[in-house]
Amino acid sequence: MKINTLYSIIAVAIAALLTYGFYSFCRSENEIVLSIGSFLFIGFPLFLTMGVSSPAKRSSANMKVLAVVFFLIALVVNILFACLSHFSIPLYIITNGITALIFFLIYHSIYSTKQ
Repeated sequence: MKINTLYSIIAVAIAALLTYGFYSFCRSENEIVLSIGSFLFIGFPLFLTMGVSSPAKRSSANMKVLAVVFFLIALVVNILFACLSHFSIPLYIITNGITALIFFLIYHSIYSTKQ
């Protein structure tokens, strides 16, 4: 895997701006938890989509598509939690945690095939 520094910085900046948007839009008192969770859950797939490339073209394309799909899932989940006036912190952490773990499991499975 090769990391492209410029695209990685852009991906982190986009994740930070989206996180700030969630922080500003959040109607709950749990805005700090939402900000940290959304930065991590949005940042990792975006970083892997934009900033990382693999020499295997088929695997690389599948990994990028998977990362984009999970980025969109993370975006929708965090928008829904930001719209709620009250939400449970454990529910937020469990929802994002399980989804992130599923993402990393599938991503690692695709990466380990090396085709």
